[in-house]
Amino acid sequence: MSSDLSYVPLWCKSNFSFLEGASHPQELVETAAELGISALALTDRDGVYGMVEAHVEARQRGVKLIGGAEVSVDDGSSVVLLAADREGWGSLCRLLSAGRLRSLKGECRVSWREVAEHAAGLLVLWGGERSLLAAEVEPFFVAHALKEAFGDRLYALAARHRRAEEAQQEARLRGRASR
Repeated sequence: MSSDLSYVPLWCKSNFSFLEGASHPQELVETAAELGISALALTDRDGVYGMVEAHVEARQRGVKLIGGAEVSVDDGSSVVLLAADREGWGSLCRLLSAGRLRSLKGECRVSWREVAEHAAGLLVLWGGERSLLAAEVEPFFVAHALKEAFGDRLYALAARHRRAEEAQQEARLRGRASR
């Protein structure tokens, strides 16, 4: 089932993102198909755990599945990376593997330098509650490095959860994104 809706969820976590996502990957794809959403990105925290299950369901239901992950950075923030093509999928998997190999079991941390080094074939969504982009301190050096590495594949991510502080954070994010 396909629709003329242009909405595509680009920051979707499954139950593989412990305490962050609740639905099975297949359920996310199933619900997207039932709602007429033609595509969605599965972006579990620091991994691509649910991609196989989601891929099987997406093929059966005619939903385009975008592979990605919300990646934890060593400064405590995070960034959402989406694979635009096969090269991007390889870049994402290599970045996640590098972060996992040096971290304690169950953890993954990468540096901003590594994110920039693995930019080939990836789109970056920078924003959200764990992002430096919405933080009070201006992240000039990170923003410059990401712009240099990703160019026009760098996007600001605004997420609304109906919290009081979100209006101020989103205003700050929009101002920084325009710069």
